[in-house]
Amino acid sequence: MRLVSYSMLGVSSIGIQLENGILDIPEAALRFGRRYTIDGQPFPRTMLQLLEWEPGFQVVKQILDRYESTIPEMRPLTYNLSSVKIHAPISRPGKIIALGLNYVDHIEETGREVPKYPVVFAKFPSSVVGPDEEVPHPKVTKKLDWEVELAVIIGRLCKEVSEDEALNFVAGYTILNDLSARDLQRGDGQWVRGKSLDGLCPLGPCIVTVDELGDGSGLKMQTKVNGVMKQDSNTSNLILGVKQIVSFLSHSFTLEPGDVIATGTPSGVGFARDPPEFLQPDDEVEVFIESIGYLRNKIVNN
Repeated sequence: MRLVSYSMLGVSSIGIQLENGILDIPEAALRFGRRYTIDGQPFPRTMLQLLEWEPGFQVVKQILDRYESTIPEMRPLTYNLSSVKIHAPISRPGKIIALGLNYVDHIEETGREVPKYPVVFAKFPSSVVGPDEEVPHPKVTKKLDWEVELAVIIGRLCKEVSEDEALNFVAGYTILNDLSARDLQRGDGQWVRGKSLDGLCPLGPCIVTVDELGDGSGLKMQTKVNGVMKQDSNTSNLILGVKQIVSFLSHSFTLEPGDVIATGTPSGVGFARDPPEFLQPDDEVEVFIESIGYLRNKIVNN
């Protein structure tokens, strides 16, 4: 399934992205005559609420099955993509956990050695923006860089799980552009500020469920700036794969539904190019991951 957070005429909801448009999940639940509730509350209308409801994704799968088994003229209406605004799948995740130096070619272009232990840092939830949203160029940096990353969405409370168990706790995947202020990242001596400025976490456009993408390997990934290819790789080149990452992190702290894990970026980032390249106002950044889609954002004056 491809799940989206969207709004239409100012009303926000969640939906299933189908070939013929967006099927509103709460509306479809009512249409098929089953009023699902959570402790007496109405059906979830945000992705985070859906993830926090333990049977949430199973219920959505039931709704989709019911839709597909209904004759076309009796199905609920779907909304054309052109009539809705797609938002970040989760606008304020509880945690955004990121891995650095998780592709060998990226490590080589930075002149570093493969780390003995995973390099883990955080991005603040307030840095999240959605697909096609403008990103104001932060005034505090002159070296704004791009990083396409496969993002893991946690679906169940996850604590000290094995690699073999890890995918049972993953809801699905989306795309994350780990925009980075390189001058702050280097000058501060740690990475949080340089990774967490407002707008530095474009996320989306949808969540593709784990039953479709498995461990997330074998997916082509690219970055283009103003239509020019900058990164071109594959998630199979990850040093630590999704199972290893989820297991490793879960032994350090509890992962909760809706938490986002950015798995790292391949080579082709701006600061490592010769000469270095950095994003400027009016630049358009497009990141792509196969089977998930495109995430586009324009950098604008702040």
